[in-house]
Amino acid sequence: MKLFRNISYTLLSNLLSILVSALIVLIVPKFIGVNSYGMWQIFYFYAGYVGVLHLGWADGLFLRRGGQYIEKIDSKEIKSETILFLLFNLIIGSTIFAVGIFVQPEYRFIICALGFTVVIVNFRTWITMILQSTEQFKKFAINLSTQSLIYIILVLLFLLFGVRKYEFMIMAFLISQIFTSISGLVQIHQFILEPGWDFPQAVIESKKNINAGSKLMVANFTAMLIIGVVRFGIQQKWSVATFGKVSLILTIANLLMVFINAVSLVLFPSLRRTTQNTLRLYNGIRDVLMPLLFLMMIFYFPMKIIIPIWLPKYAGVVKYFSVLVPMMIYQGKFEILSNTFMKNLRMEKSLLLVNLSTLLLSISITYYTIWIKHNLTHTIISIAVVMAFRSVLSEFILRNHLDIPFGSEIFIETIIVFGFMWLTWNCSLRISLGVYIVSMLGYLVIRRHSIADGFLYIKDLSKY
Repeated sequence: MKLFRNISYTLLSNLLSILVSALIVLIVPKFIGVNSYGMWQIFYFYAGYVGVLHLGWADGLFLRRGGQYIEKIDSKEIKSETILFLLFNLIIGSTIFAVGIFVQPEYRFIICALGFTVVIVNFRTWITMILQSTEQFKKFAINLSTQSLIYIILVLLFLLFGVRKYEFMIMAFLISQIFTSISGLVQIHQFILEPGWDFPQAVIESKKNINAGSKLMVANFTAMLIIGVVRFGIQQKWSVATFGKVSLILTIANLLMVFINAVSLVLFPSLRRTTQNTLRLYNGIRDVLMPLLFLMMIFYFPMKIIIPIWLPKYAGVVKYFSVLVPMMIYQGKFEILSNTFMKNLRMEKSLLLVNLSTLLLSISITYYTIWIKHNLTHTIISIAVVMAFRSVLSEFILRNHLDIPFGSEIFIETIIVFGFMWLTWNCSLRISLGVYIVSMLGYLVIRRHSIADGFLYIKDLSKY
C-alpha cells in the first residue's frame, strides 16, 4: 500500500498547511486592515511567479527523474547541480533586489522582498523536487509541516505583540522558507555530503533539465497567468482594498486544492513506475475523483455563513463563493487527470497548447469584463468559465490520445457544476443545501459500481 502511505504523508502535511492557511486567511485580515491586507496579497500575487525565473530547471529535474530509485542517482552530480542552481538564483535575486531599491517607495519593500523570495523559494522548490521525484514523501511532508508551523507561529507572535504591518507578514513568510530550506538540505544530506564534485556532468544535466522542463515551466506559467491576468486587471482597475477582498475569496476557494495537488504529486512517480494499462488507470482514477470533488463543494455552505460573521468588511464579496467554489471541480480534475497524465505521457507540448489557448481566452474575457464593461461580477464569473474551458479541452486531447470516447459523463458533470452555481446564486442557503444533498445522493447511487471499480484500480497502482 505504498501509494496510500505516500498519499497519507502528503495529505497530513497538507492538512496542516490548510489549517495554517485558514487561520492566516481568517485571522490576519481582521487585524491588519483591508489596505494592508491588499498590499500583502500583492506580494503573494507576484511571489507566485518567481518559479518562472529558474527557466524550468527544477521542473525538468522532476520530469526526468520522477520515479527513479534514490540508490541509482549519482550523488556527486546532484550535489554539483544543486550548487549551480543556487548560484543561478542568487544572481537573479540580487538583480531584482537592486532594481527594487530604485522603485517608488510604496512598492520598494515588496520588490526587494521578491529578490529574496527568488533565491529562497526556488531553492526550497529544488529540494522538494528531489524529494518528490525519488518518492521520499515522508521527508517532503516533514519539510512542508515545518514551513507551515514556523510561518503561523511567527505571524501569531507579530499579532500578539501588536505588529500590524504587512511587511512583517512578508518577513514571517521569508523566514519560514529559510528554515525549511536549511532543513531540506539536512534531508538530502546523502547528496550534499558526498565527497567530490562533478560539475562537467552537472552542466550537461542542467541543460537537459532546462530543455525538458522549459516547456513544462511555460505551461505552468501560462496556467498561473490564466487567473493571474484577471487578478492583475482587478488590481489595475479597482482599489487595493477590492483586490485584497477578491484575493481573500480566491484564497479560501483554493484551500482544498492543496489536497488535490498533494494527490497529484504522489501519483506522478507511481505512474512512471507502473506497468498497468494507462487507459484502465485513467478511468479508475476519474471514477473516484469526480464524486470526491463534488462532495468537496459542500465546503461552500459553512463558508457562506462564517465569513460575513467573522470578517464583516468582506461580506460584500462572499456572494462570489457561488462561482469560485465550483472552480475547484475543473481545477482539481485538470491537476489530477490532465496535468498528471500528460506529464507522465510526455505530452508537454499538448499541455502548453491547452494553457496558451486558455490564457488567450482569459485575456480576451478579462479585457471585455474589466476595461469595457467594468463589471466585477462578470470578471469573477469569467474565472469559472476559463477553468471549465481548460478542463474540457485538456480532457478532450488526452482522451483522444488514449483513444477514449468523449462520453456523456462530461456533459452531466457540467450540468452539476453550473446547476450548483445557479442554485447558490439565486436561492437561499437552506434550499441550496437541501437540493444539492439530494442531487449528490442520487449521483452517488447511480455511480456506485464505477466508484467501487475505481478504488480497485487505484489499489493495484499502490503496489508500485
